[in-house]
Amino acid sequence: MFHEKNSFLNYNVSCILTLPPYQRQGYGRLLIDFSYLLTRVEKKIGSPEKPLSDLGLISYRSYWKDVLLQYLCNFGGKELSVKDISKEMAIDSYDIVSTLQALGMMKYWKGKHIILKKQDVIDDYKERVKRRGPVYKEIDPECLKWNPFQPPKTPTTSN
Repeated sequence: MFHEKNSFLNYNVSCILTLPPYQRQGYGRLLIDFSYLLTRVEKKIGSPEKPLSDLGLISYRSYWKDVLLQYLCNFGGKELSVKDISKEMAIDSYDIVSTLQALGMMKYWKGKHIILKKQDVIDDYKERVKRRGPVYKEIDPECLKWNPFQPPKTPTTSN
């Protein structure tokens, strides 16, 4: 995985490679989750470098779908905005909107995106999680000992 130090396009990762013998074991998802953990620590919002490969797109869409549905399951407030979700999860708003649209949970009305909290979609997700159990490899954020890259300050010239 190559984490972007300084990206003007808010890319948080430029390349994830899982070698064939290790595919379908959760390592790609672990690296995706790790890239977003680093992005949250940096207090930034990120997205993978585009275009994504076919497998990359499948992996990211699956990741976004799961984390957004988990977020919605745990959300207790009344008002929900894409901007707030984006800030809290460090996921680019375009990726959130496209995922919610794919789930049928986003509507464009009077010039605004409206999030529809469809209970049937959330209940299906909860049931899937209950059946599958905790299968994903996870990184404990408390164990991360890392300081974000700080670009060197440019010297000021005094005349």
